[in-house]
Amino acid sequence: MSLFFTLTGVLLAALFVSLLLKQSGLAAFASLLALGVSALVLARLLPLLAEVLAVFRGLAAASGLSGEYLGIILKILAVSYTAEFVASLCRDAGESAYAAKVELAGKIAVMLLAVPVIVNILDAVLQILP
Repeated sequence: MSLFFTLTGVLLAALFVSLLLKQSGLAAFASLLALGVSALVLARLLPLLAEVLAVFRGLAAASGLSGEYLGIILKILAVSYTAEFVASLCRDAGESAYAAKVELAGKIAVMLLAVPVIVNILDAVLQILP
């Protein structure tokens, strides 16, 4: 929990500095600051993913869920978070068109990743029906 408050404080400070830079006519430096702080936040959060992965693996093992499904779920989460993160960076840089394309690519990637699960569900339903 303390990491959350630390990162929130860093982000608020960076936001304040970024606004000052933009008002001073140094918008390019504000964009660089946003990229740098985003990289810092991402670097601090990535190690926490190891803990999350361990929890997911434990849940999958306890439930008897196929490792294939766990992999698909984790890939979908990774694509979703990455698309959101990159789209936010694009919007911060004033490129909303690029942000929309990143979001579209993320949605299509999630659909493609979900195809095996959908096929298995449909197969199960077809086996139940006479």
